[in-house]
Amino acid sequence: MPAISEDTIKIITEGRVSTLPHIVRVRFILRNGVFFVLGGDERSDWVLNALTSATAKVRAQELLFDTTVSAATNEEKNVVLEAFISKYGSRVVRDWYAKSAACLRLTPKGPPTHRGAAKGEGEVTTSYSDWLGRNKEYYRGISEAFDSASEEYDFTISHNYINSWIRKRSIAELLSMVKPGDTLIEIGCGTGAEAVEVSNHVSRIIATDISEKMIELLKRKVQAKNLLDKIFPLRTGAADIRKAGDVVNGAKVEGAYSFNGALNCEPHLDEFVEGLSALLVPGGYFVCSVRNSFCLGEALSHAVVLQFDRMTPRKKQPVMVSVGGMDIPAFYYPPAAFAQFFAQRFILRRIIGLPAFLPPAYLSDYYVKFKNVASMLEKFEVVLGDHFPFNRLGDQTLFTFQNR
Repeated sequence: MPAISEDTIKIITEGRVSTLPHIVRVRFILRNGVFFVLGGDERSDWVLNALTSATAKVRAQELLFDTTVSAATNEEKNVVLEAFISKYGSRVVRDWYAKSAACLRLTPKGPPTHRGAAKGEGEVTTSYSDWLGRNKEYYRGISEAFDSASEEYDFTISHNYINSWIRKRSIAELLSMVKPGDTLIEIGCGTGAEAVEVSNHVSRIIATDISEKMIELLKRKVQAKNLLDKIFPLRTGAADIRKAGDVVNGAKVEGAYSFNGALNCEPHLDEFVEGLSALLVPGGYFVCSVRNSFCLGEALSHAVVLQFDRMTPRKKQPVMVSVGGMDIPAFYYPPAAFAQFFAQRFILRRIIGLPAFLPPAYLSDYYVKFKNVASMLEKFEVVLGDHFPFNRLGDQTLFTFQNR
């Protein structure tokens, strides 16, 4: 068994009904190469999932174990509680595990596989030239990275405060535009978290993504949530967005959206813009966010801790970023340069810094630590985030375009 220095592990189970990945982060001990964990409620979904299938995946740092699962004996549970006291302290055990009902034994089936962990943007180790040497086809390399991220994608986004803030702000802007009878196209839908929420407000959504595994998960999510008549998953890249026309079959498409920088991974934006404009009705709207080539919050965050050499890491394009533990190139844009791609076919209606004052998502943990002091920044976002010059200085820029 390799040494594991983390205080917690992720347990990945499959939903008993939904079949979707269900992920929790829990404390653990290792005894003779076996993971033992405690659950406060024996009716918790992850506990029932694990015991029902008798299998689970364990993610420890960059190691992934396939395990068999069984309930520990009372004797083992008592040993585990004592070991928890020794490892985490009596106060943690008293506060969290005094009435713990479930104790599970997770036994690895064999040696672990290696799966890279997502890193901050300043921690990537692959240069663009090295990446090109290993990836002769750009889209295949991008697709493989998002395939790798798919299983843990919802967990990663939902447990990042800044990412959750960005998602909420983006959806609010989109919902200010939609009407109940609208048909929408989503570009870069991931596992469909936005599509599921937005589908409550429109007639239907054609949800597209370049990643096969993201689309597979979305199909299972649509089935589990009984949204088969609302969300239609389609695997395609942004430059091939015309393929969505086969799904709508000549029907009107009133709007489209693309969040969280999906278009930063599309090197053929001209083809995308032309294809999208052809699908949308005249006057149709497109709401999208892309990563900015300069981020004020990033520069200020590094300046505060005297990391002046890291204030402008986005000057050189493309920027190497970490997705699913794999480094990939992404193309960041000044807001004016990105808007220019749309100038012939769309009218620019609105620009918002997303966020303009908060740090980028990869610095979320640091922001949360000082949130009591720094929370005033969120008030600035509401007042100034859509005003010049701050609306052009965010980690991402949120655009609203109107088809000519």
